[in-house]
Amino acid sequence: MKITILKMVGAALAATLAAPLAQAATAQEKGILRVCADPNSMPFSNDKAEGLENRIAKLMAEDFGWKAEFFFFPQRMAFFRNTLRKKAENGEDGYACDLATSSAPEAEGAVATKVYYTSTWTMVFRDGTGMESVRQPDDLLKLPKEQLAKLRFGVFPASPGADWVFAHGLVNQMVPFQQMLGDPNAYPGQIVDVSLVKGDIDVAFVWGPIGSYHAKQSKDVKLRVVPMVPDAATVTDFSIAMAVRFREPEWKAKVEDFLTRRKSDIEKILADYGVPMVGKDGVVTIAAERFERPKSSVAAR
Repeated sequence: MKITILKMVGAALAATLAAPLAQAATAQEKGILRVCADPNSMPFSNDKAEGLENRIAKLMAEDFGWKAEFFFFPQRMAFFRNTLRKKAENGEDGYACDLATSSAPEAEGAVATKVYYTSTWTMVFRDGTGMESVRQPDDLLKLPKEQLAKLRFGVFPASPGADWVFAHGLVNQMVPFQQMLGDPNAYPGQIVDVSLVKGDIDVAFVWGPIGSYHAKQSKDVKLRVVPMVPDAATVTDFSIAMAVRFREPEWKAKVEDFLTRRKSDIEKILADYGVPMVGKDGVVTIAAERFERPKSSVAAR
């Protein structure tokens, strides 16, 4: 009799312990595409889901017949550790998010998917300031010496723009900006829509999608955007992939299948945000404007 009661109690206890496990499920098992995203990094993403990566994620969720959700964390150092590799909370199995929509092809701490676009670093400057002939950085060197000597160049450390300024002996005219800021309200695009618009700098060297987007948003001050040109010493073009966790080949394959099938739809979204696109021939398209590059620079790629 005692053995029977103990068996019944044990069975009941086992059922109680198993119940939460049976209810727990990953976001994907629930039909949710949970995406790791920066809350304040337009044109890529923000906490209002207004960015191009937000839109691409929503397109992917729709394609899968799922619902899109975002797990926001500033895209700084240790981003993957605090997003893709962070365990889910509130009794869920799995992780805080399952996909990062922006990654270098050689992701550190995650696995990159196939590339889905290639862009380039750009220069942005105010229209009507005597730089109408400038279509690449070296055109600045052809300006009258007194005009060139007065230009203030906004650059991010260890960037193609900083490399160009150093290479041409213009360091004293350089105004440095920080890419990763501790202030959650700060964002890289401020080099354009604040500093350049106000006239604190004359030329902003900035990653193309950021420069082109914020130039387009400027209503009171007309801005021009031109691409940088790669050479043997400086890489200016970079490809962007997505990222997933290690040891999830089926999930990676599913994401890559989407990137292949919906390529034209993704490119339409990128165009809506004015992302400078680098073609296989090295030609850069910014909005409807095409920038042919010297053949030597294309070969350098």
